[in-house]
Amino acid sequence: MNINEVYKLVSYLVDKYQGTYLSPDDFNTVINMAQNQYLSFLTDDTGGPNRNPKNPVGMSTSAIVADTLSTFLTETTLSITSQIANKPADHYKTVAIRTDDDNYAVRFVASDRISSFVGNAIDAPTNTEPIYYEIGSTYKFYPNSLSSAKLTYIRVPMTLKWAYTGNLVWDSANSVPAGTALEWGDTDVYEIIYRAVGIIGINLKDGDLMRAAQLVKNDGL
Repeated sequence: MNINEVYKLVSYLVDKYQGTYLSPDDFNTVINMAQNQYLSFLTDDTGGPNRNPKNPVGMSTSAIVADTLSTFLTETTLSITSQIANKPADHYKTVAIRTDDDNYAVRFVASDRISSFVGNAIDAPTNTEPIYYEIGSTYKFYPNSLSSAKLTYIRVPMTLKWAYTGNLVWDSANSVPAGTALEWGDTDVYEIIYRAVGIIGINLKDGDLMRAAQLVKNDGL
């Protein structure tokens, strides 16, 4: 589904169940809130400041979830300076970090436990058993000899936008995504729409959304 199809469907549901008009600005706000809620649901996000980095993103619990999130799975090489590396600008959640030669995992350690590892004479971090923790938008690594590492992470989805010209005519070129399907599969888009209309205050029964989608498609609403 493209953003115009989503806009028409959500607008139809708001008119049908609430008898009101949904402005493009309100739609853009609500659909992005719903998209973020759905991503949070898929990744078991606790809402903490570090987005629960020590837990896997949910991929191990469901092959379906893994397939859904594969679109947003990204890998990059971190440059480490004085033990610090910046998170990518589009970072949502850390999946794994490993050494740049791919030979060793870099283990996450909670910040309040770092001292017990760094000061451990028997099991201190090494180049083959490195550790890290998160500080806001950065990572801090041990030992201090690491200069780079490979990061696998879930990126933030694109911010959706239904753009228009004149008398609410869809402006495909300035919409996001521009005239193409959303990054999500249709099943996931429906899940996002369920959440969007729920934010607005519409509680759909089973089958209501699919019937509305078919009606909008058939009638060209």
